[in-house]
Amino acid sequence: MITIEEMQFGGLLTMVMLTLMLVLCVPRRAKHHAGFGCGRWLMAAGTLLVAVQFALQHIGGFRHMGVSQAVLWNLLFFLPAGVLINIAVLYIQRRGNVSRRGWLWGGAACGLNTLILVTTLLVDGIPMAEESAPLRRAEYASAVLFLVIQCYYLQMHLKEYRRLQQAVDEFYDHERRDLLGWMARSVILLGMMALMVPLAIFFQGVPLKVFSMFFFFVIAYCVISFYRYGISEDMVRVEESEDADGEEVTTNCEKKKEDADTLDDDVKLHVEEAMKQWKKSGAYREHNLTLSSVAHQMNIPQKQLRLWLRQSAYGKLATLVTTLRIEEAKSMLAGHPEWTIDYVADHCGFNSREYFHQVFLEKTGTTPAKYQAGAGD
Repeated sequence: MITIEEMQFGGLLTMVMLTLMLVLCVPRRAKHHAGFGCGRWLMAAGTLLVAVQFALQHIGGFRHMGVSQAVLWNLLFFLPAGVLINIAVLYIQRRGNVSRRGWLWGGAACGLNTLILVTTLLVDGIPMAEESAPLRRAEYASAVLFLVIQCYYLQMHLKEYRRLQQAVDEFYDHERRDLLGWMARSVILLGMMALMVPLAIFFQGVPLKVFSMFFFFVIAYCVISFYRYGISEDMVRVEESEDADGEEVTTNCEKKKEDADTLDDDVKLHVEEAMKQWKKSGAYREHNLTLSSVAHQMNIPQKQLRLWLRQSAYGKLATLVTTLRIEEAKSMLAGHPEWTIDYVADHCGFNSREYFHQVFLEKTGTTPAKYQAGAGD
């Protein structure tokens, strides 16, 4: 079975490789995007701290001295590393605009954590190689502090993720869970790790090794996903969905509270008339529509279209477009039994036969093939 020393060495290599990836693989996007550019340095600093912790554990053999000695080094490095990684994710969620409060709470937690552990270690007077009850109690207090600050960042991540997902849902003509799926999974994994760390670091034997493997996986997944998102076009697509009327939305505080806005009666009538003409033109059959492209086709401001959709029975662009496409598909399937399902799906604007089948079944309770066969009977 793998030894704890081998686990520590493996963790050291993993963290060093992740740090080098973030530092050396400099994409062009990092130079022009403040959020990703700063975020990758913060995340690199976080993974480097974890690497230093594993190096010290491996060289010093603290696990063989006792649980308290090993946990001391875990908490001294894990908490600031966790703060840096969490803030790095916030940087990319908020496009580089992280409030002072986000930094202040993290810095205060790191300072208090160091003060508790180092002061206890110095005042205790018990040799490092021996177990210490006061040090153990200080570690319990630091473990709780770790949990609290991780939960603080977790709720911030969830709030930002919901905001981004709402923007994406309202912007595209179909669900784009692929754009932010990594972020949802990272938030969940970081939350699970936050709950486990305060307990798992006190484990020994097999439970500790199992947790260590989970810890390696979570950090590696979050870092690699963060990096891939930053160098891909997905970040551009998400940011495009955040932009309202050409103005960049950076934080919830700066974001205009569109939910509370209402359209004037004259404006509402103008949008509804533009919507009628747009429906008649059949433009909803075009592939890969977005809120901005539809607003341009209707010759109205994007914000007016967003507000109208929110206040309508549709709620968002995807629902409107899907409803119109399904009605068009039903008409084509019923009127042209000789046409293939693939042709109908493509003609109505669906990107694939599979997605068309899924949405049609969801909206009508039957498959396109069965609907077409039934219409021909």
